[in-house]
Amino acid sequence: MLHLYRIRYFLLILIIAACGALWPGVQAALKVDNSLSAWFLPDDPALRAYHAFQQRFGNDEVVILAVHDAQPVLTPAYLRAFQSLTRELEALPDVAGVTGPGNTTLPGRGLFSAPRPLLTPTTTAADVRGALLTLPTLRQTLFTPDYTTARFLIRLRQLPDFDDRRGDLLAQVQRVVYRHFPKERAHLGGVGIVYAGLNALSQHDFGLFLGLGYVLMFGVLLLVYRNGLLLLYTLGIVGLATYVTLGVYGALGYRVNLLTVLLPIILILLGIMDSMHVINERNRLHTAGSPAREDALQALGNVFAPCLFTMLTTVAGFLALLSCPMAILRNFGVFAALGIALCLFFTFVLGVLLLPLAKAPARTAAATHVVAHRLVAFYTYLLARPRFYGGLSVLLTLLLAAGLPRLRSDTYTLGYLPTSHQVVRDHRAIEASWGPYMPLELLIEPRPGHTLADAAVVQATFAFTDSVQRLRGVGAVVGFLSLYQAGLEAQVGAKAGRLHASQGALRIVQQQLSRNYPNLTRQFIHEPTGTGRVTVSGRMLSARQLTATVDTVLGIARATLGPVARVRPAGYQPLYAGIVAYVTESQTNSLLLSFVLVFGLTWAFIRSFRLALLTVVPNLFPVLVLLGAMGWLGISLDTATASIASIVLSLCVDDTIHFVYSYQQQRRQGLAPAEARLTTIAHVGPTIVLTSLVLFLGYAVMTLGSLKTVQLFGLLTALAVAGAFYGELVIFPLVLKRFDPE
Repeated sequence: MLHLYRIRYFLLILIIAACGALWPGVQAALKVDNSLSAWFLPDDPALRAYHAFQQRFGNDEVVILAVHDAQPVLTPAYLRAFQSLTRELEALPDVAGVTGPGNTTLPGRGLFSAPRPLLTPTTTAADVRGALLTLPTLRQTLFTPDYTTARFLIRLRQLPDFDDRRGDLLAQVQRVVYRHFPKERAHLGGVGIVYAGLNALSQHDFGLFLGLGYVLMFGVLLLVYRNGLLLLYTLGIVGLATYVTLGVYGALGYRVNLLTVLLPIILILLGIMDSMHVINERNRLHTAGSPAREDALQALGNVFAPCLFTMLTTVAGFLALLSCPMAILRNFGVFAALGIALCLFFTFVLGVLLLPLAKAPARTAAATHVVAHRLVAFYTYLLARPRFYGGLSVLLTLLLAAGLPRLRSDTYTLGYLPTSHQVVRDHRAIEASWGPYMPLELLIEPRPGHTLADAAVVQATFAFTDSVQRLRGVGAVVGFLSLYQAGLEAQVGAKAGRLHASQGALRIVQQQLSRNYPNLTRQFIHEPTGTGRVTVSGRMLSARQLTATVDTVLGIARATLGPVARVRPAGYQPLYAGIVAYVTESQTNSLLLSFVLVFGLTWAFIRSFRLALLTVVPNLFPVLVLLGAMGWLGISLDTATASIASIVLSLCVDDTIHFVYSYQQQRRQGLAPAEARLTTIAHVGPTIVLTSLVLFLGYAVMTLGSLKTVQLFGLLTALAVAGAFYGELVIFPLVLKRFDPE
């Protein structure tokens, strides 16, 4: 530490220079991105298939607008507003097109008849009803049967920087919509709308937890130490670690998302833990008249080894997330690990700068002595009753283990938002007024010898549609067959169903579509590959529910379309449905890898297989608390909660390592096991109590967040910290006494 002390000003200059260089990265990192590129790895097969779908049919992030009123929306005021809204939306440079009552054209009756607009300046309600009376397929894409709701589909352009600009694009659309209709009558929905809501709340929670974390740290340090320099020391550790981590994060092109919004509070809490171990050791060493510099440097030297290895075990727990198949978890693990390593670095660099200048408060030393005396008394009481507390621990373990079979993997993106959020309210309003609207995209690929316009393929597709629409929660089904049906209805009205088997009639309709509706046709038919698109509208489901629905739909497709075409899911929903498998794999891989890494590092540090095993195994209890509580409370494993178990293991083993390190030192000095245990708890016990309290309160603060992922992460981690505290004060001493006897 003396060498580090001698170059302290050089290190300070390097830190200042690094902070200046990383400022652009910090600015970039603070932009929020919860897009698919943040969730999935670039080489993920499902993501590549999604991009291939977009190349064929364009951007599938369609904004659904439902305009609803208690009375039919066919009044002159509404009809004028529909037309002006459509014109203004189509004028936006990033809108690819709008499908709705404002620009719909009615097909002509003959092969060479030109289409005519549904709405003109003189159109009346009777005109609209009359025009759509013989065109039921077209009517159901525009209005509800009672005409109280009109629907618009707003297609956004496929842009290279679409993910970065999504929020701004949707804000433009919202401003245009709300200029024509009040919020209580115009409801916006779709995947992009949900993403935008998540982005806004992520940014809100990032600022909230950054502020709350510093307030918590400020309050705890002032309450405990009552020293401005010690407060500056800890603020410097976590502030610099957070700043540099975000600077590197942003410089590498990453943006804050649902998980990395948690980075500030994690770094704040772990930075506090490191600083408290150093400060408490300095206070313990201080005696009347002892030089402050020697006390500070000796304290830093004494805690360097255990702090280094607790940092490594914690980093190992976060790096275990690299085994997960999802980008959002991998990036979270990597940059949390970077921030934790930086916390340790700044703990010692700022320690040689500031600690020699800070006085050791006598009041804190006296309070620490009182806590140490009470912990020794508790240990003596506990170890005198091993059967009772051992039996209690076994009972708790069995009770928590009984919750494990109840665990389920699932993700419900809309459920991340508060029920009072505008996105959730609009979603409910659309489903209530229009019906199920979330799209499940299917690709219809005719088998060799068939084309989409073949009567056999068209008939099979209609049979598939009829069967799917009988499923619970399924709304309208539209696609290339809807174009054929609308074209046939324009020719023969109600007799259109009889012509599904007429190859001649289908050929005429196909020619009419290609000539009069080329843009609309391209949305549902990809001519180069002869692939058709069918969109099944359904309720917004969790990933597990969607997986089951997709399996059912594909089963119907095999039974109806199997002989003439191959059907496969496409678009966003297969990615969403695949999250269930990813989450399960992430939980299993990361927890196993975390255990192996933590145990290996602990063994390397302690150099005793038996003590390493005694250190790590009791710390599986907080993991059991976490998973058992999730099972009993019905909390699903999702993208946020799947990462907690490995993190909890690495966090909770830290205090045990400090205990075992001190215990080994006492044993080497010749103390018997019983005496060494009591001396150790008196030495490190007060810091363990204080850091556990800070961790519990810090993670409990996360329940104040807006995002459900943040709330659950905070709640579950706080429960695990409480379980770790019980394991540290009850289970670990019992195990240590049993397997390291006199």
